[in-house]
Amino acid sequence: MLLSYFTEEAYERLLHDIEANASKYAGEDEWLSEYFGHSTDYFKQSKSVDVARFNPYYLPGPKDDAQKTQEDLINTRALYDAFKGLTPLQASNKYMWTYLCHAVPEYSAYIRDRWMTDARANTIKTRYFVTGSSSLLNDNALSRLWWYGHLTYDENAHDKYALTKILFTNQTICTDVMDTLNRMNFNRIKGVLLAIRDFKELLDDNEGITEYFRECKKYLNHYAAVTTLDFLEVEEIQKLAFDYMVKLRDQKQKKKRK
Repeated sequence: MLLSYFTEEAYERLLHDIEANASKYAGEDEWLSEYFGHSTDYFKQSKSVDVARFNPYYLPGPKDDAQKTQEDLINTRALYDAFKGLTPLQASNKYMWTYLCHAVPEYSAYIRDRWMTDARANTIKTRYFVTGSSSLLNDNALSRLWWYGHLTYDENAHDKYALTKILFTNQTICTDVMDTLNRMNFNRIKGVLLAIRDFKELLDDNEGITEYFRECKKYLNHYAAVTTLDFLEVEEIQKLAFDYMVKLRDQKQKKKRK
């Protein structure tokens, strides 16, 4: 199956009819063709990717945070390997990702298992559609995986997905890293992830990193708002983030000793 994408008219019609179609999203039957009157003019084809090269991995049923994180890591690597031929411009196409979520049965089944514990309109809109830049990077069930891969894949590293593994420390870390300013800058993402890696090595077994990085993200966003980070080297960004988290930890430990 070749890569395809909705026409603008088809996309807008589906977006408008989410609530009316909610039960269809929750079911296993294919309904898209019937919805569009069995015509084929609601989508267009591209030859850039063979969709069959990616088959989502998941264990059916409820999942805890650790299982979700592990499945996201596996699927990020698999989807990015399969769709690596896309340019960032092509991978920003909301009509393409929305089509894939709706039209490929294996993808729809994955989305239902992961997110459709109910058929709420907001869940459908968030996971099946792309409605903006934040949706593209963090919400849509498939586009998020491509961008996680694209922004962490290091062609020059021995383990090209080493940064991706750090990104998936847990679900919150992943979302917070992708929610920093200038996130489209590879050097910044790499520096932040290396800081997380190094800081994790300082922590005791009973210490979590999430609260430290959440505060660090706020600091980095404020820093980036007043001083551009685009021209900093990876090592400079790494040190900036690492030193701030160490400072937070030192302050916390001092309060405990009082």
